[in-house]
Amino acid sequence: MAGCSLAWQLTKKGARVNLLDKKENHSSFVAAGMINPIVFRRMNLSWRVHEFLPEAKKYYSELEKETGGTFFTPLIIRRFFASEQERNFWIKKQGEEEYMDFLTHQKSFEIFVEKSRNKWGSGIVKNGFRVDANMCMNQLHELLISKKILTYKRFDDSKFRISEREYKGRKYDAVVFCCGSEQDTLPYFHKVKIEHTKGQIISIGSEELNENECWNKKGFLLPVGNQKFKVGATIERGIKNVENTEQALQELQGVIENMSEAKYEVEGQVAGIRPTVYDRRPVMGEHPDKKGLYIFNGLGTKGYLLAPLLSLEMTNHILYKDQINKECCVSRFYKT
Repeated sequence: MAGCSLAWQLTKKGARVNLLDKKENHSSFVAAGMINPIVFRRMNLSWRVHEFLPEAKKYYSELEKETGGTFFTPLIIRRFFASEQERNFWIKKQGEEEYMDFLTHQKSFEIFVEKSRNKWGSGIVKNGFRVDANMCMNQLHELLISKKILTYKRFDDSKFRISEREYKGRKYDAVVFCCGSEQDTLPYFHKVKIEHTKGQIISIGSEELNENECWNKKGFLLPVGNQKFKVGATIERGIKNVENTEQALQELQGVIENMSEAKYEVEGQVAGIRPTVYDRRPVMGEHPDKKGLYIFNGLGTKGYLLAPLLSLEMTNHILYKDQINKECCVSRFYKT
């Protein structure tokens, strides 16, 4: 998602772009694609959500028009509170001005929700969205291929002359590495630590679950249409393989049974490796010593919310030398 969104933003600004993809992505295509403006437990707003959400709406709406696809839809998110304290956080913050666009103001909190297991009540999050990740990425790939931007080839480090920014005999003004969790396989930006965070999701079918709401409590039950749901997601740090495991299946079934008494059937299971960073902020900017070499990585678990605005900021940094947000800037890894 990082590489494709950046390539498209650069192209829209008039840049000529050559995007290489080895076609072995295990994260962007299988992600749930949920855009949630709230960080639960303490009911905090997602980082820079007032900036990220409007740009995401604009970006995906424009991309739908450009591709003719439909993959960006509003989502009602119901949070089942895990404790009385969590409910009290909601009560306190629902009246604060900066939360009014995101937390539904409630005087009472429903205990009874059909087919739910629910002790402390629940609240409804506003301005949530879902991106159909697989459809979005396929449509975006087709668009980039049609514009002769995307080529399915593996980057060959032995053919890259770093001092000249020359690859296979062709010179570039800028070379950007958007390598996800495989950042550590390349000899550039070696001080940047991108963590491997494996996540597994199961797909289920259930005639009893509510497909008009996404339920959340220590995981999510996300409706995807026709009484089908995605359930996720596990967090397995430091694991690089994308094998499905029985342990994850049992954990995700526990997510369902923690929220619902509905009958269901497991229909599939997928895994991906998220590129995450220790401080939960992406990594962007130009190498401090190697001019013209850039990194755009570490979008992590909220990639579909962050990518539209951050790819635009990265584009403006490359083309116009705009400053990178200090929380994201690669320079934080190179401080002495």
